[in-house]
Amino acid sequence: MDETTYKILMGTSAFIVAMLGSMLATTTIPPECGLEKLRKARNILVPSYFVLALLSLVCCFTGYDHRIEPASTLFVASFQAFLFTMSMLVFIRPGEVRWSIVFRQAGGIAAAGIILFVALFCFIDYYLWFFYTGIAAYIIQLTIYTRKFTQAYRKTVQEVEDYYDEDEENRLAWVKTGFYSALAIGIMAIPILFFTDWYKFFVPLYVLYYSFMVMWFVNYYRRMKFAIPVIAAVPPETKIYAHPMETDMGETDKSVKENKEKSKTVFQEKERLLKERLQKYVDEKAYCEKDIPSGIVVDSFGVSQSFFRQYMKDHYGMDFRPWRKELRLREAARLFAENPGYTIEEVCEMVGYNNSGNFNRDFKKMMKMTPKSYCKQIYLKNTDAEIETSSRHLCLPNHLSHIQRIRLPVNDVPVFSECPQLPHCFSYLDKIVFR
Repeated sequence: MDETTYKILMGTSAFIVAMLGSMLATTTIPPECGLEKLRKARNILVPSYFVLALLSLVCCFTGYDHRIEPASTLFVASFQAFLFTMSMLVFIRPGEVRWSIVFRQAGGIAAAGIILFVALFCFIDYYLWFFYTGIAAYIIQLTIYTRKFTQAYRKTVQEVEDYYDEDEENRLAWVKTGFYSALAIGIMAIPILFFTDWYKFFVPLYVLYYSFMVMWFVNYYRRMKFAIPVIAAVPPETKIYAHPMETDMGETDKSVKENKEKSKTVFQEKERLLKERLQKYVDEKAYCEKDIPSGIVVDSFGVSQSFFRQYMKDHYGMDFRPWRKELRLREAARLFAENPGYTIEEVCEMVGYNNSGNFNRDFKKMMKMTPKSYCKQIYLKNTDAEIETSSRHLCLPNHLSHIQRIRLPVNDVPVFSECPQLPHCFSYLDKIVFR
């Protein structure tokens, strides 16, 4: 690689990474329960940014060394893979990131790097053996991290979807995108060890990724607020549809077992109360509220999960999730019909969907057409109604279908000679009959 190009690359990357480290250090993380490990991860990443900036600055002054650069690239790539993976795991599974294991892994990578550089300067004859062993260990490291993240991501998506009874993967996709972007850069580091000309592409890429990491930390709370109750076990507030003075349903379950003679009466009373609360839930359009877990909704009705699930199957033939989804989609259809000026994104937001892709898919499945096609159909119906209304005011004959089959020249007017609004009639016919 050209010496000047290398120095410019390393000097620029040192400056940018140092600036990013400063931005990350000043990022405010809300004092919310469940974000403690996120703050610790930030506190670990900040010095890592400055260490990388310092190393890049040293490389800028010393220049490119074909002996040292491959070893340092391998060491830095391994450490970056470790830091980014731990950060992504903190984003989605903070409870599974144990700092004792984190520091142990960091110490192992540091020790491996020291051994590699000792071999480079003291055991030159064995250096290649250590170098290729290091590459193999790095590949194993990437494989283990990928497997660990994939399992953690799937578990988080499943828990969040179970919690809200919604399709939530699209809202978590940015974490997966971030990890696999880092993985792609990590894999790219391997051919860089042998093809040094690619270095001019590699350095801007990992600097860009460092920028994205800072942005993710800055926007983490806004993007992941909905998932914090799941990953940090912090229950959100919600409406209570059961009156505080009414009999607790959990206690009636116990009384049903103790007194079988009253079981039928108690069961009917529970169903009656649940029916009233469900009706109130529907009347208030509470199903349009976002990020309210189904478990919290069921608890607000004052019944057990098992009783509610059986009631929904007996009376609606479905679980709560598809029932709520159907209510939302019917409300969306009503909004489209009564408010033609609303956009699809606005209606999607109003009925409680967080993702327009999920909304379009579910709407098409239920209505047998996309929201766009449905809006077009509503528009055409409204246009036909306006035309029909206009035809009455323009003194057209009642049997318009018969007139539409007669394709008369515009100058042939005897049939309409007695019409007082003849010009308007022909203007209308020109749109309908002669188009």
